[in-house]
Amino acid sequence: MLQLLKKKAELLTLKANKADDYMEGPGIGSLIQNVGRLNILYFAIQDFPTLSAMYGPEWAEQLENDIRSAIMKEGETTLLHNDFHIFSFNAGEFFLLDPTESRDTVQLQELAYQLKVSLENKVKSEQIIRTGNNITINSGYSSFHAVRCNDKLWSGFLSCIGEARLEAQKALDITNLELSNEFNDILAKRGLCCHYQPIVNLADKSIHGWEALARGPINSPFRSPLTLFDMAEKLGKLFQLEKMCREAAIDSFGEHRPHHKLFLNIHPRTIMDPNFTAGETRRLLDRYGLKPGNIVFEITERHSVKDFKTFRKTLDHYRNQGYLVAIDDAGTGYSGLTSIAEIRPDYIKMDKSFLKDIETNQVNRAIISTFTDFAEKIGCKLLVEGIETQAQALSVIDMGVHLGQGYFLAMPEREKPGLTDEAMTLKMPRTSVYDNTVYGIPVKNLLSRVESVETDTPVPSVQDIFEQSNSISSIVVVKNRIPCGLVMEYTLNKHLSGKYGVALYSNKPITSVMDPEPLIVDLETTVEKVSQMAMARNRKKAYDDVIITRKGQLIGTVTVQRLLDTLASVQVEMAKGTNPLTGLPGNLDIEKEIDRRMKASDRYSIIYADLDNFKVYNDTYGFKNGDKIILQISRLLNWATKKHGTGNDFLGHIGGDDFVIVTTPNKAERICKGVTRCFKRLAKQNYNATDAGNGWIEGKGRNGSTSRFPLVSVSLAILDCEPDQTLMQIGEQAASLKKWAKSIEGNCWVRERRGR
Repeated sequence: MLQLLKKKAELLTLKANKADDYMEGPGIGSLIQNVGRLNILYFAIQDFPTLSAMYGPEWAEQLENDIRSAIMKEGETTLLHNDFHIFSFNAGEFFLLDPTESRDTVQLQELAYQLKVSLENKVKSEQIIRTGNNITINSGYSSFHAVRCNDKLWSGFLSCIGEARLEAQKALDITNLELSNEFNDILAKRGLCCHYQPIVNLADKSIHGWEALARGPINSPFRSPLTLFDMAEKLGKLFQLEKMCREAAIDSFGEHRPHHKLFLNIHPRTIMDPNFTAGETRRLLDRYGLKPGNIVFEITERHSVKDFKTFRKTLDHYRNQGYLVAIDDAGTGYSGLTSIAEIRPDYIKMDKSFLKDIETNQVNRAIISTFTDFAEKIGCKLLVEGIETQAQALSVIDMGVHLGQGYFLAMPEREKPGLTDEAMTLKMPRTSVYDNTVYGIPVKNLLSRVESVETDTPVPSVQDIFEQSNSISSIVVVKNRIPCGLVMEYTLNKHLSGKYGVALYSNKPITSVMDPEPLIVDLETTVEKVSQMAMARNRKKAYDDVIITRKGQLIGTVTVQRLLDTLASVQVEMAKGTNPLTGLPGNLDIEKEIDRRMKASDRYSIIYADLDNFKVYNDTYGFKNGDKIILQISRLLNWATKKHGTGNDFLGHIGGDDFVIVTTPNKAERICKGVTRCFKRLAKQNYNATDAGNGWIEGKGRNGSTSRFPLVSVSLAILDCEPDQTLMQIGEQAASLKKWAKSIEGNCWVRERRGR
């Protein structure tokens, strides 16, 4: 018997895959007997049988659950009540039955189309990622009147169901809809506004720019930009809408620093519109004191791959004028890395779907890490959007992502917002002394004092400053101590060396020749990060000085030469104390870490890790395979320390098969349990099938006699230390503790508390 599925409003927050748990109700026969009329809205996934065969039953079930959940939420929002009912006759189709107010045919047609657009937009992003295609939903409608059916309620109801299906098969002329009139009215009255959401430099939590997000009138179906642009595309008014959004975004942008960016969405087809006028955006920028270098045009990759020729023409047009380009929704279209590599955008934006379970989802972590490395190699920045939790923020920072955007950092607002308190107080845990001593050197340690001039300073005056001092190579242009540009001496000489150069610039301000987009970094940014940013610049600017600020105000500059010299020097020192096989800190850094713990006056624990039966394995399977086991245990120790430790723990490689972890007393046992449990399983992978099955190998021991030896195992010894213990005392206690651990067969850990 067909079962009616009735939405329970109080359980709307449940996940879509649990939809069946919160839909219940009487049979349809009972419903139609107790209502006078029903508004019937019909939604069907186009080509659902074919798509199900292509992508499989799991995909089909998930899509149906997603759409059913979306109908519930959108239905309540649109209908302003929750007394409607949902049911299905066949796979891939849905009927919404509304027994409340009476609606005429025109109203039902409008309502069906409005919900259709909303549903398609709700599932669009996920389906683009999973299949590379949009999902089309056909919509229809009809009305059921019990009084007209006499005693044949059921056949009358089925007839209405058939009418709704027939309507869904008809071509819809949306120009006749009241919605199209409302849309045209919005365009005519310029009824749009812009909200701005910050885009954040994750390295130092400074604001890199804002994305402009269009919003229609409040309480209108067109409040959502997705609905707005869907209607514009169908009515052939995409350019008019986009132009209006662009003007609204620039008009409301307000005060900004010279390096701030405004991210604007653009459709590749816009440039083909007959109303397009080259240079129109530039004139708009001039009116509001912005430059092309402040503007980043986001072009969605799913659009670009459909018409690549148009896409490239769009990019060439704007790049030639100095604008920057971002690929939006990277990784969700057909072309992926290939088209991005050819296009070489200034920014790559990754969809929020890649942040799902990012703390534990190794596939998504690998994808984001790959995009981060890829972006750096082609000289652009990776921007991950949809950061909604602290855990997600910490994860992307840990992976080295350049820029972030999302509700955790800041919600979109009419006035450009700053960061949330949670984002401002976000702190990345230090992973090890190794990271801090090598890559954590702040650029403030290298800064030099610099000459600065105000924006209205004449060019000849700046030339005089260079001529009077042989020790400076650059001058920073400021406005109220905030950097606006940079003048390199060689660049100024190039401007003035022409036949009419001196005369041409004799009465002009320094802003006419300065670089308006120099590299500006916060004083706490690391040397390594600044070096990467400097070398990622345009080749002509790669060796220009870097401006250093504190809270946005100028405090000095640093030359690229000094950055690279410092980085090279530090890396040489790092190599001296680093194990060449595992890359982990060696004995010198281990001693430094223990000394630091002593000075901190807090109790700490040292975990000594040592492999058992390793010599026999090395002799039997060879040194190459022995090195693989060393790498395997080092990676396992690193994983366990990060997963179960404090985030401030230290992992070092004493040498050979000996390692040391420094952690807090309350985390030591959990780390050891994780290591022993996993290594017991992993160790067998290093043996052939016979030895692994036996659980032992035959080999020569230290005394030269042949015997059977168990598989390689790990022994861990936890030594709890007091701050006043010396290195000699720790060494003595560790020796006896390690001996105890190695006396126990198999993977094990022991703990002894001394010095109390």
